[in-house]
Amino acid sequence: MTKTFGVPKLALGIVALLAFLANATQADVVYNFTNFAGTGSGSNSGAGTNMNGIANNGAAVGFGISNAGAFTNFVRNPDGSFTTLNLNGTITAMAFGINSAGDVVGTDGNGNAVFLPHGGSANTLAVPGSTAATAFGINDNGNIVGQFTSATAMPGFFLSSSSGGSLTRIDAPSGADTVNAQGINNNGLIAGFYVGTDGQDHGFDAKIQNALGGSLTGTAIADPTIPNVAGEPGATFVFSQILGINDNGLAVGYYGDSTTSQHGFLYDTQTGKYTFLDDPFEQFDNGVEVTQITGIANSGEITGFYSDSNGVFHGFVAFAVPEPASCSLVVSCFSLLAVWLAKRKRESASS
Repeated sequence: MTKTFGVPKLALGIVALLAFLANATQADVVYNFTNFAGTGSGSNSGAGTNMNGIANNGAAVGFGISNAGAFTNFVRNPDGSFTTLNLNGTITAMAFGINSAGDVVGTDGNGNAVFLPHGGSANTLAVPGSTAATAFGINDNGNIVGQFTSATAMPGFFLSSSSGGSLTRIDAPSGADTVNAQGINNNGLIAGFYVGTDGQDHGFDAKIQNALGGSLTGTAIADPTIPNVAGEPGATFVFSQILGINDNGLAVGYYGDSTTSQHGFLYDTQTGKYTFLDDPFEQFDNGVEVTQITGIANSGEITGFYSDSNGVFHGFVAFAVPEPASCSLVVSCFSLLAVWLAKRKRESASS
């Protein structure tokens, strides 16, 4: 006679708990922030460090702003050291994007988009039909995105390579054709922001595979429903900017509210969910606080900057880690499951 076993309530409880934890531990995470001042950073209000992008290997790019307003571009290496960059030798040049090969894109400060290959010299990018251009993002395939100025608009652009390649114009979902294509992942998903019919910035995404005849129209992303923030009673949403995206479709950026403060967020392009996150050292300066999340790697590591009580900007990188309570629950759950499985094995052996 074959002996059959029902599923004990303990096992059902463990299964339910595992299902709960599979969702809860994804949301119940904390971020371990490392804050720093980059090369050339001043200590006056409006000076400091702006971080603008991060590669999948953890190298982040940005610039220090001196007390006199001069920019010093650099890469913050994964070990925490800094490498200074030369973007055509100007103090108004800005580095905005970096890939895993160490290639950097940005602007020379004179209206030209630039590409700086790792270990090489900066080159001006050819953006056909433009009177001015800025490159904001580069992926590991060497694809580059940015914005250019034409006679009638300021659309975004996609370049298949730094050597020129084919250019695709990126147009706004609506409103004036002003588009900032800020990031592109290795799957060809572009993210950024555009000026809507209300005159404010709003997020968009677009798949380069959907381009037709050298042009591509972005898809509007729903604005966030902003949370209540301590010290900002009655604040309402004004605008949002998406500044980076990884291969998992996780985008990052920030929103501005009616107090003129700015707060960081993560946005999942697959679920439409926003997660709000500020640097814990962010402080009010004359009633305004600022956190911008500007880049995200495939590992989930993020970069950006925040302002302190003196209006000085500081760079950061941050990793997501599970909350200790969630970790304890997972360990306890699997311990209970191990006990139940051992019991079933003994019962089966004796039958």
